[in-house]
Amino acid sequence: MTHDKIAELEQKYMNRMQLRVNCIDTNVIIAEVARATGKTEGIITPRMIRVADAMPGEVSFMVHKTYVALMTNIIPNIRAAFSQPTASGRPLLEEGIHYVVGAKKLPSHFCKPRRPITYPKHSLVFATGHHLKLVSSDMPESSAGESAVHAFIEEMKLQKGQSLKSRVFPALRGAVGKIRQCPYYLGITGVTDTARLDLGEDNWYEEYERHVDEEVICDIVNAALHHDKALGRLFEVNNAIRSETNPLTIARLQEEQRRLKHRVEIWKPILNEMRRNQSYYIRASSFANKDFLGPKFFQTQYESLSADEFLSSICNIRIRRVVNMFFCNFKPEVHCYSDSYRYSSILSFDLGDDFRLTASYLKYFRRSEPLILGYDPGSFQSVVVAQQDERMNECRIQKEFYVYSPWDQVQLANKFDEFYGEDYDKSVEILLYYDRAGNKRREDQEQITTDARLLKRELESHGYRVRLMNEGQRTIYHYEQYKLMAILFSNRYKGLPRILIDENECPMLKSALPLAPLKKRADGRIELDKSSEVKVPIQYQAGLSTQIPSALIYLLFGLYGNKLPAEMQNIPELPENIVL
Repeated sequence: MTHDKIAELEQKYMNRMQLRVNCIDTNVIIAEVARATGKTEGIITPRMIRVADAMPGEVSFMVHKTYVALMTNIIPNIRAAFSQPTASGRPLLEEGIHYVVGAKKLPSHFCKPRRPITYPKHSLVFATGHHLKLVSSDMPESSAGESAVHAFIEEMKLQKGQSLKSRVFPALRGAVGKIRQCPYYLGITGVTDTARLDLGEDNWYEEYERHVDEEVICDIVNAALHHDKALGRLFEVNNAIRSETNPLTIARLQEEQRRLKHRVEIWKPILNEMRRNQSYYIRASSFANKDFLGPKFFQTQYESLSADEFLSSICNIRIRRVVNMFFCNFKPEVHCYSDSYRYSSILSFDLGDDFRLTASYLKYFRRSEPLILGYDPGSFQSVVVAQQDERMNECRIQKEFYVYSPWDQVQLANKFDEFYGEDYDKSVEILLYYDRAGNKRREDQEQITTDARLLKRELESHGYRVRLMNEGQRTIYHYEQYKLMAILFSNRYKGLPRILIDENECPMLKSALPLAPLKKRADGRIELDKSSEVKVPIQYQAGLSTQIPSALIYLLFGLYGNKLPAEMQNIPELPENIVL
């Protein structure tokens, strides 16, 4: 920070984790920290301001799994953090003065970027001319041919490490002159919650934990404290000089000012050199922010979350176990796809526009072909939406919807219509499959049928044509469903299509599938263990219970149950060595 900016220092609250990260401030910062610890406002945005100030005119990457998330979530959160008031009541940064978003023409007082801005309407530019470019894993061309001096990575656990290493990290290059001596040059700032391997999340970033040199980090902390103490006192002296009227006192303060400036000038290059080639990895639970959150937050989370979710999301404990899966052959890397969106259309929007994602932006949505719905009714209601591609022999699960009490079919149909209503040809009939499991009492079956008819009525009130596909269908048993799921996800039966799930638009389904356990009855038959629908609080059931996977089962069995090989009917399990 230059001396003429010292007067602009502001007081800002930070928890201990944030203070440690901002004090150490090495070339690579990886923060694996739990929810509600202030990753964006305490790590990303302060670091972003320092990088922009230290490397004027250069380019940094803002990286996330999807470009849609960058536009609709990440950049808005960064702008909100910039707008947070400081101790003086002013925002941390003022839009139009300190930075602009989506501006085709920069304000006159802005420094000129060293290279032309490729996509002005999708860029955040600081007054120093430093340019933040959006880059996503699902749109490789967003970083093609580009070079940057730093990378900011949000939600690292959701991204494929190999993709970042092969596409994004090689693009960290390209500065000239003194920029190469900056401690942030070719650095990384990454934040994430703890990855749950049992949910298919990627813990690739944990390798950076081995790169930390604890002795050097301790030296950096000591040097940083000397530097920051001098800088803080210099701030106080500058303010005192401006308000002082006694010439002798002013002279004394000016002498102290000179000594402090000299001390800052001594420590700054030492710190830069120490930080330039170092990495720092920090892990923290939500308790790092306990003074701000208060005890009520932790009590609520403990009472609301499952044990595994509390351990990973709040306590930051890494979960390594894999459950005994009902969907035994499901593999996220095989059965999920991430190329979800038609970016040729999405890129026409500015970051400042009010962008709303609808079905027309889905890459594999076809407006004139039937939508196929799987529906699981009850106090928690869920729908999964699919379309078949017979030419490619694929069935793509492209969207999920869910509501829970007191919401019902009305709100579920509204959500569906908000996403599909403007884009789907309503003259094409929707096919609706629901529960026909054999472990239900007669009154339960009657209620399920009633719920399906209510959803049909609500969808039709929006102008859709809906056909209930389970009217008069025989009872379906769990062990039959298990066999069919095993066959479908094995990809070994040519008479059945590949099942592909949109991991961006069906995140709860992707999360819940590996957590859907099976149980064996005394007679050897297999059932889906639905105990999570009782144990997990209803507001957290979407990604942690069997609710949405059940909707998927009804859809897939409705479509392909008649193709279950007859010889499999009397076999409790599908042996691994049977090739169909």
